[in-house]
Formats: sequence, structure tokens, C-alpha cells
Amino acid sequence: MSKNSTMRDSKINSNHLNILIIDDNEQITKMITTFLELKNHNCRVANDGKQGLALIQENKHDVVLLDLAMPEFDGYAVIKALENNDMLKNNKIIVFTASTITQDELEELVSRGVTSYILKPIDIDLLLSKIIESATS
Repeated sequence: MSKNSTMRDSKINSNHLNILIIDDNEQITKMITTFLELKNHNCRVANDGKQGLALIQENKHDVVLLDLAMPEFDGYAVIKALENNDMLKNNKIIVFTASTITQDELEELVSRGVTSYILKPIDIDLLLSKIIESATS
């Protein structure tokens, strides 16, 4: 049995998750990482979409936090690339954004396979509950 199938088949321990954070704002990634690591979760950070996409394709994460608004290769491009490789529904992706996005656009992302969403400024406790809910669903 491969390492990935073992991780996938075992019950997720919501007390110790592997989380990938993809956001170009280093202050936000440091704040989220610090908070989540204090809650005993493992965090990896990518500060651009292409690096984030590579990490998604190379590693299994319990949850991916994905900023939609990044320069050059944004969160939408990451989602599209995952769809093209039939990997979107295999990943628990929570998108977050400060950009103006409509409720219909958010629901459309969910219908395509995004797990959940949260708007910036981030309520850190709400984010944690969404992470745990997404990882265990």
C-alpha cells in the first residue's frame, strides 16, 4: 500500500493536520502559520500560485488554503490547473480573498469542487473551524 493511500484511508486526526497555505502576502501567511502551529498543525507555505500548485501536485495535504487574488498565477489559475489534471475534487481547498467577489461566484467555485471559502479580513477562529470541518468531511 502506498504512503498516500495509507494517509487517505486512515482517519484524519483533526488535532494534527497538514495544511498548505498559498498566499502572496507574507504577513498573512506568517500570522496563519503561527496560529495553526500553536494548535499543533503542520503548515507549509507557498507565496505564489505556481509554487503552490507544484506543492499540491507533489504532496498530500489535509487542507489547502488558497488566496484567489495573487499576481501573475492567481488562485483561479491554480483551481483551473487542478481541474485540468482532474485533481480538484481530490483536494480539500478553502479559498480566501479580499477581492470583491459575489456570492454567486463563490458558490460557482464550490460547485466546481472547492470545499469552502472565507473572506478577508480573516476571523482566525472561523478559519480554524472551516479547516477542521473541511479536513474531516
